[in-house]
Amino acid sequence: MMKSIRYILMALVATVLTTGCIKDDLDDCDNVTIYFQYLADGDKDVLYQYMSKVDLYVFDSNGHILGVGSYNQDELTKFEAVPSFKLRPGQRYKVVAVGNAYDHTEVVNYATETDFANIYLQDPAWSDPDIPVTNHDYNYLGQKEFVMPDQEGVMYRDTVTLYSSHVKVDVEIHGLPVPEASRQDAGVPYQLSFENSNAQVSFENEINLDEKGTIYPDLIYDSENQCYRTQNLALFRMDSNGELSSDCCEHILVLTDKNTGQELIRGNIYNYLVRNADAIDVTKQEAELPIAIEFNGVNAEIKLPDWVIVDGKPEWN
Repeated sequence: MMKSIRYILMALVATVLTTGCIKDDLDDCDNVTIYFQYLADGDKDVLYQYMSKVDLYVFDSNGHILGVGSYNQDELTKFEAVPSFKLRPGQRYKVVAVGNAYDHTEVVNYATETDFANIYLQDPAWSDPDIPVTNHDYNYLGQKEFVMPDQEGVMYRDTVTLYSSHVKVDVEIHGLPVPEASRQDAGVPYQLSFENSNAQVSFENEINLDEKGTIYPDLIYDSENQCYRTQNLALFRMDSNGELSSDCCEHILVLTDKNTGQELIRGNIYNYLVRNADAIDVTKQEAELPIAIEFNGVNAEIKLPDWVIVDGKPEWN
């Protein structure tokens, strides 16, 4: 499997291959080896714990795509995800690694754009107004620019460090009626949404501030904890240069009754994060955003979940 992936990548970069190699084993012709690493919030490589797939995009010095290779969970876990291929000596190249690009990830503009700031990750549904966006993958991004040694036959080795492009979001909703058994097939009767959600993150791992929309996460009913909640929800990051950013965090949380269309609650995520800065840090690599919505009769409140241990629990204003 590993060798076949390398062959695919090498075939795609055929326009820059040197022609002096005539050996049957193409691995003997390789002159570039790329390693991946992810440090999370520490100093130890934990890539295989967080990523089950990494795609490597290879560009020439002018930003034109040369090829793409993909490396799976088994290779990552066994530390065998080491791309190896051949490039022309003496020229500059760029590589970009994308972690966990699955059903909720597509890379747009990479075949036509030469500026990494204009190549984006997004959910495929963002471009179709008739299909709601329900989630993002737990994406990671990293890049490296290098110049190949001038000498023919010299191996170049380098490491691409990946960084988080997402925030893990956990929303739990307490105090609403339990779904009627007779209406289980109708699904959850409430719709959660995040308006003004970030729609794209660039190959520079920066939010595209000009592209925002509404994401509609799926809700499930958790009978054990007697609440509605999200499951494996991720949003693109809300910080810039390591600081919470009001431009990157314009999200508005909305909960609606599907049957009546009534809006049950609305709240500003940026204000929530500012008021709970002692408990929530979305600037971390493995950032988590816990939110609890609690209904008590006609009153509703958005607050920190009970399992978040802090000295105080500021309410949402």
